[in-house]
Amino acid sequence: MLEPMDWKHFWKILEEAYREDPVDHFEALKERLRQLEPDELLAFQARFDDAVRAANLIALWGAAHLINGGCSDDCFRDFRVWLVGRGRHAYEAALKNPDSLADILDGEPVDGFGLDMAAVRVYEEKTGRSDFYERLDRLEEELPPPPPEGEDFDFEDENELRRRYPRLCHLYLIPEEPES
Repeated sequence: MLEPMDWKHFWKILEEAYREDPVDHFEALKERLRQLEPDELLAFQARFDDAVRAANLIALWGAAHLINGGCSDDCFRDFRVWLVGRGRHAYEAALKNPDSLADILDGEPVDGFGLDMAAVRVYEEKTGRSDFYERLDRLEEELPPPPPEGEDFDFEDENELRRRYPRLCHLYLIPEEPES
């Protein structure tokens, strides 16, 4: 049985690989992961998946909806992949207060750009095998993802969005017209 990767090591790998450009970020993460053994790649991916699951919060989904101009289930998963890729500080801050994402965003939509595929690509390069997910499934429980946690609200309600995410709304919504 593989041991889980230490969280500190996991976040260090992600932070060392971070690049502003999504393509460069993906390639830098693959380069950093090439330093790991195949079992360590599985342990890294299990931690990555843990972090993505832990970010399954309705408040964060509302922020993703605002940032990306809409957000399906798949889009929200890609958003959480992006968030994990941003590193521990941004991730933990966003889980506590999604509006904190305004500190690291510039008004553009975000995409995980397949960061959650970096470990499998490196594993396949190193081993020549295609059993990554079969081995990973033995590490992770085979349960359907839980529903998002938190109080549900209407992501299309601009007043509610402005109340919950004032700083993100400043970046992503057209300013309110002043009352005459």
